[in-house]
Amino acid sequence: MTSEDLPEPVLVAVDFTATALRIVLVDSDGEVIERDTVDLGPLPNEAAWAWEVGGRIATAFAREGQKRWAQAIAIACPGLVDPVAGILVESNGQTEWDGLHVVDAIRRHIDAPVVALNRVQAALRGEWSAGAADGTMDALYVSLRGIPQAAVLSNGRILAGAGNRAGSLPALPELDPSLPLEGDVLEQVTGVLADLAALVDPVVVILDGEDAHVNALGPVLQGVLDEVAPGARVVRPALGDGGALLGALRAAETLAYEGDRTERLE
Repeated sequence: MTSEDLPEPVLVAVDFTATALRIVLVDSDGEVIERDTVDLGPLPNEAAWAWEVGGRIATAFAREGQKRWAQAIAIACPGLVDPVAGILVESNGQTEWDGLHVVDAIRRHIDAPVVALNRVQAALRGEWSAGAADGTMDALYVSLRGIPQAAVLSNGRILAGAGNRAGSLPALPELDPSLPLEGDVLEQVTGVLADLAALVDPVVVILDGEDAHVNALGPVLQGVLDEVAPGARVVRPALGDGGALLGALRAAETLAYEGDRTERLE
């Protein structure tokens, strides 16, 4: 068998929300060789989710007759994730996904190392790698989509918390994208985020959300931070929707490296 006949090793990054699925495959040189974005309809159970997502990954493996194998797969999930068990504990996407065994569901279809992570944390990881938080060691990423959530980078580590709830903002209401962010709600969101920023002392606070919400909150929050956390800059994500996908890719790289290191030690 020649080297041309051997399957090509790839890293796989997946990012999904209630309505969209993004997949990217990267070769050993770091080049993107496949990229796919599709709409997601209702997926009422784990089998349906695994069939859709696993099938899309498998299709990308076989496209144009290429032989490929996954060194690692990382999946950015919408909601609270237990990364050790690989479970989407509380979904911010489709409600039927509460308790979704993300890692086990994919591994039943694809024999590869798989890791699941919260997509807000993945977005921060991506922005830290090559976006608005590049070059910093302390950053705060805030998603204003639905119930606001945050992810915290502190001294070069993304915080998970004892129950994987670091960055949860339960005091804040769900934000309706069709309504302006103003009045008492604007004041409440600003106060909570200012308190969080004052505690963790970030270099940048990255606000992701509807343009109207970010436009309303950004200047107000910046004004408060100038008083309580001087030096922190309020910015938009540099990578847009690509942040979570890049963050998942970085997680896949780490998983592949650690797996290779373990095999070598054995």
